[in-house]
Amino acid sequence: MSITRRFLDLARANITDFSQAFRKGDPLEGLSDEERRVIDEEVERDTVGTKAGKRARQVRDAAEEMWDRAFEASQRAAGNNPPRQRSSEAERLRWYRTLELEPGASLEEIRRSYRRLLKQYHPDRFAKDPEKYKVATEVTRNITVAYDGLTTLLEQR
Repeated sequence: MSITRRFLDLARANITDFSQAFRKGDPLEGLSDEERRVIDEEVERDTVGTKAGKRARQVRDAAEEMWDRAFEASQRAAGNNPPRQRSSEAERLRWYRTLELEPGASLEEIRRSYRRLLKQYHPDRFAKDPEKYKVATEVTRNITVAYDGLTTLLEQR
């Protein structure tokens, strides 16, 4: 049998199957009442599942929208606060101590210390231990606050 003949037979079979799919009449023809009832229950269950899925998507979308609104509000709040012109002397000393520097260090020394401390205390290094991760996150946050405060202070001068 030639390959062309095989392709033609395959195409004819597919066309026949395709045409039967659109045949008029009851698609459940030939099924018993019990089989029809089972199929009807499955369709009804799918409808309930579809409704639950739709509700879950609505809840997810609402949560994402609330998150976006909260994020935008925090960004606006952060942007509306003018940077502090004067930081207290105690706060500046605390920033230097946090970065393990002597008061009066240069901007380059501050940057080097900031990078060194972030490498040392970065939370990703402690990802396997939840307690250490939490502490490292707080330490990193304090280091970043100190770095931002000192760089802003020194750049203003």
